[in-house]
Amino acid sequence: MAKITCGKCGAEFKFEVAKNFESCPVCGASFDDEEENVDAEDRSDWITWYYYGLKDKKGNKTEITSLEEKPIDLQKDGDIFYLIKEFQAPPRDINGKSDAAKKELRKYVPDAFAPPKETPIRCPRCGGTEYTMMNRGFSIWTGFLGSGKAKRVCNRCKREF
Repeated sequence: MAKITCGKCGAEFKFEVAKNFESCPVCGASFDDEEENVDAEDRSDWITWYYYGLKDKKGNKTEITSLEEKPIDLQKDGDIFYLIKEFQAPPRDINGKSDAAKKELRKYVPDAFAPPKETPIRCPRCGGTEYTMMNRGFSIWTGFLGSGKAKRVCNRCKREF
């Protein structure tokens, strides 16, 4: 039977009872991360995971990462990979997914497996990020050829790109 221990006051509750509360009924501490408070006996099946980053050809660290169940020999492949974090987490689920391990990893590395940040489209002339989409329209040189296509016009320098 799983028990949750309050990290602040040490009070113990059955997991079924504690999940009905958002905070400890004794001291008011938050139960946000239930896995942190679960007894060690419930973590007996957890394994060691390895979170690696990839280096580019010049040896610089990149944003590309990998989550592995087995360690990579950094003596041999240290010019390609570097270890970011070694941590304990549940093994893969029945479907072969490692979502629980990723959730546990985010406690240590919050931006792990975050979607890449979108970079705004910039004007090649002035670097402005504000633009207006317009139809190409009629041209003396091309007539109506390409008139259905859109063009961007920078709001700062009025350049088309």
